[in-house]
Amino acid sequence: MPSKDYDFLVTLKKNVDRKINIISQILLFIAACVFTYIGIRLFIVSAKAAWEPFAVVGFIVIWTIYCVRSSKPKFYRLALLVAGAYFFFSPIGFSWIGFLYLIAGLMEKQAKFPQEIGFDKEGVTVNSFPIKNYIWSELNNVVIKDNLLTIDFKNNRIFQKEIQDTVSKEIEAEFNTFCKENIK
Repeated sequence: MPSKDYDFLVTLKKNVDRKINIISQILLFIAACVFTYIGIRLFIVSAKAAWEPFAVVGFIVIWTIYCVRSSKPKFYRLALLVAGAYFFFSPIGFSWIGFLYLIAGLMEKQAKFPQEIGFDKEGVTVNSFPIKNYIWSELNNVVIKDNLLTIDFKNNRIFQKEIQDTVSKEIEAEFNTFCKENIK
């Protein structure tokens, strides 16, 4: 979120990290297979030329093992960026694939970042990519009930997500009153 003070800041529950991790692992497996193939082909020509792709494969494998075994949040972006850079500058010209890997590496952290929604007197701000701002006049209703945030837009669209932390009944009532006053 931008450095702005919000009257209420709601963090939504994340449940997509596992899917993103699996996609990242699949991408890294594909890259390791391709780089191993390139290394074998280069080794046939010259043993000296083969060290580069094998070094990249070694890094990808070590980083993936580290991420899988780590108890910390898993970020495969470093390995994706290395794979993307090698694809981009590889001797056999996979620059367009490298570009895709570089984008995947850059977007992984943003995809795993917990989504926050800020509420103030001006409106509602969603920290997605790109950041979305909604003024109160675009909304029919905003309510938190049973740890579920519901935003009802005037264009017949509804946004509904579970909140990460349990909200007390007092804060829930205060939030709902705040939103009701700003919508009117």
